[in-house]
Amino acid sequence: MTKTKTQIKTVKIKECVPNSWNPNEMNARQFASLKKALTRYGQTKPIQVGVWPNMKVKDGYVIVGGYHTWKVLGELGNDEIEANVHEFKSEDEAKLYGLTDNIHGSNQQLKLGKLAYELTQNGYSIKEIASNLGEEDVNVKDALDLVKDEIEKKMVELKKAERENFVALNFIVDKDPKEAADEFIKAVTAFAKSKGVKVGKVSKDINAHRETIALISFNVTNPQKTVIDEALAEVAKAESVSESKALEIICSDRITEINGNKQK
Repeated sequence: MTKTKTQIKTVKIKECVPNSWNPNEMNARQFASLKKALTRYGQTKPIQVGVWPNMKVKDGYVIVGGYHTWKVLGELGNDEIEANVHEFKSEDEAKLYGLTDNIHGSNQQLKLGKLAYELTQNGYSIKEIASNLGEEDVNVKDALDLVKDEIEKKMVELKKAERENFVALNFIVDKDPKEAADEFIKAVTAFAKSKGVKVGKVSKDINAHRETIALISFNVTNPQKTVIDEALAEVAKAESVSESKALEIICSDRITEINGNKQK
């Protein structure tokens, strides 16, 4: 890792924001000891903070080392803290520096594994990560293996069960397009909800230069899409028609049912 530009300066405690990937942890006894030392002697070395292009924190710094010192001084009522400000080229560079700064800390395996996973996904090798951490390659690999299977399993589950599907239904009418579109949307939305589909967004696109095309769209998860597909397949088989015709039948029946209820 190339050396970054740094500057030691006094900054506001509230300008510093903890990062979400620090694997270094302290137990209650260690934290109490640090608090006692800082109360007695004050801050003896600067914390490490960073800035980099396009980072989410605006007008402030992200803590990459010395989080517990920052936390203690904040609890003690300090408004300012001495910090070594690093100008990193990217967030990944900040993460690698954070590993280096925490060599003497107690790395919690799950957090270390998660951080190692993120860095390897961005092209860093275990050897590079271990080198910055001052650890043996095998130790970083063990931490990575601890979380890798679980992370990949959850990612597969999310892609399978939570991915949304965009569904667009188009139809043509020859008179009073707005009323026809409203009725169609109402009917299809009611049908979707009756099948357990969460309708997230509905929009209309009425073309005044043609007879009229109206559009309804909504998002569904894969399990919900399965319910719709099964319903279409069942009607298509029973009526010996295509699935697009089956959708027309379902919507037509639903509109007839709604109109019948209105007349009661």
